[in-house]
Amino acid sequence: MGENDDKVFMKRFSGIIVGLVIVTILIIVIAVGYDNTDPLANPSRAAKAAERIQPVASVRTELPAPAAQDVVIEAPVAGDAVAVAAAEIDGESVYAAVCLACHLSGAAGAPIPGSDAWAERAAKGLDELTYSAINGIGIMPAKGGRMDLSDDEVRAAVQHMLDL
Repeated sequence: MGENDDKVFMKRFSGIIVGLVIVTILIIVIAVGYDNTDPLANPSRAAKAAERIQPVASVRTELPAPAAQDVVIEAPVAGDAVAVAAAEIDGESVYAAVCLACHLSGAAGAPIPGSDAWAERAAKGLDELTYSAINGIGIMPAKGGRMDLSDDEVRAAVQHMLDL
């Protein structure tokens, strides 16, 4: 009886395997025969797809052209240009936007202005501190991680920190 049971099992098992192979072949034939049309062939579908991938916002960088009567050309004086450039840079706002987060709390070992650690660094002078701020030092990245800042803006922020 045991031998007969084995034959019945093998017969049923073989039938199931053959059935699964047939179903697999059918699925492959249907997939290959499926008409894969170009999605861009339908203009409304292409328009909807283009609309969905548009950026959420855009930045406009063009400036309006000044009227001819509004243009005033002045010859710059070397000393005045440096003074005007320095006056336009607000070290306090650069400090508030970039440096304050770490230097107010002492995060990652950043010296807090007015502390003993800051006094040690301040003794190096404005030029050395500015060099370190521009190029980075220790865990602090160059320019505090804001590579869009000019060297003059970084210098103004360092000067503001020294004045605190």
